[in-house]
Amino acid sequence: EPPGARRPEEDYASKCAEVLRLQEQRAQQEELLEHLAAEIQRELNERWMRRRREELALAAGPGLADTDCDTTELSGGGEGELHLEHERVKTQLSTSLYIGLKLSTDLEAVKSDLDCTQRARDAKERELQRLLATLRALDVAGGAGWLEQARALR
Repeated sequence: EPPGARRPEEDYASKCAEVLRLQEQRAQQEELLEHLAAEIQRELNERWMRRRREELALAAGPGLADTDCDTTELSGGGEGELHLEHERVKTQLSTSLYIGLKLSTDLEAVKSDLDCTQRARDAKERELQRLLATLRALDVAGGAGWLEQARALR
């Protein structure tokens, strides 16, 4: 064996360790991305709701600007309150639409991530199977029996 050459089992162990290291690194990066995405989404949601409340307060006119925009009960009748109720319903519908679109987008992103992860896992599985087959072939050709010895140690 030439100096510096590695045995197949060492190569296999090295590749397995590298795959594990890469998986851990990827998991950490995905966790960071999810955290940042959640922060950004919270900020967008807050800004969107704040803008809608401001629009509703402006539409409601003076004296009604401090009205709670999340309630649907009105006291008394009148044209201004009917307009306020109309704006509340529009806000609720707009919010529901926004949430529905956001959920749909999130679902598509999760599906895409799942597909990508599945493809990567399949590729790693094929590589590991190929390495295992190579090791078995070397074990049979070399007659060393190291694979059986390793199994016996388990």
